[in-house]
Amino acid sequence: MAEHQEWDKERAEQHARWAKMASKLTYAPFARKIVASLAPLESGSTIVDLGTGPGILAIELHKLLPQAKIIGVDLSSDMLEIARRNADGAGMSNYETRLGRAEEIPVESNSVNLVVTQSSFHEWEGQRKGLFEIFRILRPSGSLILKDYNWDWLSGWRRSLFKFLLKVVGESYEDHAGMFKFTFDQVAVLLREAGFDEIKAFVLPLGISMGCPYSQPAREV
Repeated sequence: MAEHQEWDKERAEQHARWAKMASKLTYAPFARKIVASLAPLESGSTIVDLGTGPGILAIELHKLLPQAKIIGVDLSSDMLEIARRNADGAGMSNYETRLGRAEEIPVESNSVNLVVTQSSFHEWEGQRKGLFEIFRILRPSGSLILKDYNWDWLSGWRRSLFKFLLKVVGESYEDHAGMFKFTFDQVAVLLREAGFDEIKAFVLPLGISMGCPYSQPAREV
């Protein structure tokens, strides 16, 4: 979800309904990709879902990693209320919500095994500061998996197709082109500046995502 965008209750509920409908198409495959990309997490590991929104990704991760504690962080109290409701409906007793943003994550230093974030990176007010914050909360050898839209994808015929599809649904290209803010290489530079020393990418369905940098903190145990 949008990391700096303000959500009123009506818009939060609308986004939550869309996210539920899209869970099988977007959230569930991403959760499976996350788990497949990592070494098995130890029982009792902690995951932070940064920009948790209505908590759908957290629910999909819980299905695959039921022993993990998941902390959903979002700057919208309305979104967190919805996320808590969805988590309760999914029977998640190990899901916690915290009000916060990428630039100031309300989580203790060196306490998290995995940070995941989906489609919110381009909305952060400070991408560099947010990545430094993620590095701070990760344990040594912890990982970050980040999914966002890839500027390199939005070129040529894809841009024309994107404009056409937006026109069909009554939306403007100018309102949505900002999602495609960074290339993978640009994000990789920011990750290295923050201290991450192992960065990998993989292709996701529909081709509109930059893949997921999988990064390990460059610090000694």
